[in-house]
Amino acid sequence: MQTLLIKNMENKLFISFQRGYLKMEGVPLSDDIVLFDSFDGSKKAKFFSLSEWRALDYKDIPFPPLEEKYKFPEHLFLTFKKKQKNIDFHYLEYGSDVKILSADFFNFLLENGLNKNQFELADIQIVDVDGNSLTEKKHVALRFGLFDDNLFDFNKQTSIRTKANGSTNYLFPDIKLRDGGARKVFVLKNFAYRASIIFSRQSVISEILKTFKGIDIYSIEDFPFVYSNQYDEEILPLNNHLKK
Repeated sequence: MQTLLIKNMENKLFISFQRGYLKMEGVPLSDDIVLFDSFDGSKKAKFFSLSEWRALDYKDIPFPPLEEKYKFPEHLFLTFKKKQKNIDFHYLEYGSDVKILSADFFNFLLENGLNKNQFELADIQIVDVDGNSLTEKKHVALRFGLFDDNLFDFNKQTSIRTKANGSTNYLFPDIKLRDGGARKVFVLKNFAYRASIIFSRQSVISEILKTFKGIDIYSIEDFPFVYSNQYDEEILPLNNHLKK
């Protein structure tokens, strides 16, 4: 019985979820940061972008993109609109299918099966509005263009219809991983799950919580409730009992 319980825990699915408008120590608010690919200290607007990487839509363009203007830049500047006293984060969801990770957390995900063919990679320099470096810690940005939805059963019969921030989405508390092999890290294209990372083992979650500060993780079963109430701090405060 105990062996079966341990096995079931290891087969559980977990999901990262970031409420980027809520302040956490060392973690920038999502509205306070911008990614640029160019810097010129002599200009009034010192940061700018030369490429159109934000406009990429993979419905009509192959991944990785062939046109130079749509390719993800190899180097990016993460700039802060406001002063940031300290910077100490391992994971940010940026939008445009971009995830910003510390080098340590990125390497951890690779060790646990993150598929290198699914994303483009840029190194990041974290700077203030004048271009001054704000941290010596290394970070990277990943832009995803391939996803793992085909590896999962979503069980639409038990789906939950939810509306958050004006958008209606369906969430699936009974998602099951068909066969991920040795992989323990996945990304999904399904809208409500797109700004997240899926993990398939309790042991992976235990290591994340022990090693990497400020990454909020929930069980896949609890996620519909969390997603639906993400903007209601009375129902779901930042520090809530559903967090792992």
